[in-house]
Amino acid sequence: MKFDFRNIRFRTWLYFFTLMLGVLVMLWLMQIVLLSAYFKEMKINQVKDVSVIIEDSIKENRFSLKVQISAVQNNVCGLVYNSKGKLLYQVDALGLGCVLNSNAIGFTQKIQNYTNLVDESAEGEFALTVTNSVIQQDMIVYGRKLDLPLGSYYIFLNSSLLPIDSTISILQQQFIYVTVIVFILFSIVSLIISSRLSKPIINLKKETIKLAHGDYDVHFESGEFTEFTELAETLNYTSGQLKKMDELRKDLIANVSHDIKTPLTMIKAYAEMIKDISGDNKKKREEHLDVILDEVTHLDHLVQDMTQLSQFQSNALTLQTKNFNVVDLVNESLRLLNGLIQSEKIKVQVYSPNEVIVVGDPLKIKQVLINFMNNAIKFIGKDKQLVIQILCEPEVVRIEVIDHGIGIASEDLAYIWDRYYKIDKHHHRNVQGTGLGLSIASAILKSHGYKYGVISELNQGSVFWFEMKYAKKLKIIRKKAA
Repeated sequence: MKFDFRNIRFRTWLYFFTLMLGVLVMLWLMQIVLLSAYFKEMKINQVKDVSVIIEDSIKENRFSLKVQISAVQNNVCGLVYNSKGKLLYQVDALGLGCVLNSNAIGFTQKIQNYTNLVDESAEGEFALTVTNSVIQQDMIVYGRKLDLPLGSYYIFLNSSLLPIDSTISILQQQFIYVTVIVFILFSIVSLIISSRLSKPIINLKKETIKLAHGDYDVHFESGEFTEFTELAETLNYTSGQLKKMDELRKDLIANVSHDIKTPLTMIKAYAEMIKDISGDNKKKREEHLDVILDEVTHLDHLVQDMTQLSQFQSNALTLQTKNFNVVDLVNESLRLLNGLIQSEKIKVQVYSPNEVIVVGDPLKIKQVLINFMNNAIKFIGKDKQLVIQILCEPEVVRIEVIDHGIGIASEDLAYIWDRYYKIDKHHHRNVQGTGLGLSIASAILKSHGYKYGVISELNQGSVFWFEMKYAKKLKIIRKKAA
């Protein structure tokens, strides 16, 4: 089996390993490669500090004990000459290790060479590394020229570079052991961390594959990390929603099939009855033809509603917005449903101002009102009361359609706006519509950008509501009953 180099476990381990390698390389450079140069630079700075103390003593025209203490502390020997080459001061904390020993062969020429180096230097100072042939040790020689009102002075200082090579060798040996130990520990820790990180993702992947193949009963386990827990909760919620959507899809297919098949069956049956039985009987023939016309009308309404809903959901319809009196629109909607209201012996109560001017497409808003009212009539309570309220709030107008019927269970509230969603889950022919009324109302209100919703409890009735924007401020508010 080919190894997957893009595997999250391997990638996580690789990232940790790369981090470890980078840290070790940085430590190796700092502690081994650059240690010698760093130490030399530090030593030169120490020697320069001694030269500053000597400078202060020259300015004070006396060499204080502070110069000797600083020389001993920094392991330095030195000489101070004036511009005429006269030795003014000497300090020695190195003994035989001092390369500025006046008794050494060629000392005068050496001092002359150092003087020339200072004079030729643009900075007026120099620092170089020499080897003390007596003790076979590398040394720092520092020279500096002072131009003061009293005259010019030359300061030459010498300090030893400790045998840092042996120190580096010891560090190298120790660092090899440290590298091996760190490598092993880091590898183990990175493997553990990569496994802990990858395990929940691998589990999520397995369950997601099942979900992709239509298994909506999957369960995503939360891990020990907050992000994985939140992801698992989101996926569990998503799988639950997909399961419900799948059930709705199946219900939709079954319901649409039923609503198409039923009228077609009746049309066929009554057409055959006209052909075989009632063809010569005018009264029966007209009754049978009325049934056929009713079923054709129902099919036509079904197709129109489905087409309209699709157009709204695809933003294919343009709203014809204008200012209108929503109170008149409510009364007009009630007049259109008057036949149904009378046949069902429903008592209608309307609470509203005389006039409320709002903004919207009046034809579409009337369709919302009719759908809400038709739904309330369908589930009307034993008291046979239908209540419509127009509430004038500071920023919006709120229209409520209230019934005291069977109500809606809390778990069903989020789905009543879906196509063909049935509260009792048993399909029956909707004699007053196509089963798409609430879906169409939802699409219309969404296209207006208006808020809407339902407040309901089981066996306590329902309040379907939506809000609209004012076209002008309301001055007089008065209730009336119809």
